[in-house]
Amino acid sequence: MNTHSPSIFSRYQEARTRVFLENEKTYANWLPGLRAQKRRRAFVVFLLVLLAASAGFALSEPVFDWAIGSWGICYIAFTFAAIVLGIVSNRRAEAPVDALDELEVQLRNEARSIGLTVTQVLGTVTGGYLLIGSAFGATNLGISGGALVLTALITGGTTPAMLLAWTTPDPDPEDG
Repeated sequence: MNTHSPSIFSRYQEARTRVFLENEKTYANWLPGLRAQKRRRAFVVFLLVLLAASAGFALSEPVFDWAIGSWGICYIAFTFAAIVLGIVSNRRAEAPVDALDELEVQLRNEARSIGLTVTQVLGTVTGGYLLIGSAFGATNLGISGGALVLTALITGGTTPAMLLAWTTPDPDPEDG
């Protein structure tokens, strides 16, 4: 007698969907001033400025000792700002499949694919920076390289949310 029970993966996805939908109800009315597409786009630009500043401070760390502190401030600010972006964009980049319609799944998957590519490219560039820099005798690239790796990872990880926040139109008021 073979009783087929759902796999651990399907049970996990069901639980994840249930928690996601509960959280969606909780956060649905948070930060209404940032939910319009125009405001989300401005917020994405702010995030990109923080990322550029983080990369700039990380690259300048071998020259300026204070740069790593400034990088840390930008990195922490970006982390909190990314959480806010997730809230105002309804966490569509991280949503489980069962919580989305077909178009949302397609857009999410495309954004995730781009995010993976961004992570790979920035990680490769950072690896090249460390390899070439150390080949020329620079011995203080550890902190700078580590900061760049973290910046590359958070950039790639938040790229899907930024893309979806930028491209998702405002909800139709008639859909209510």
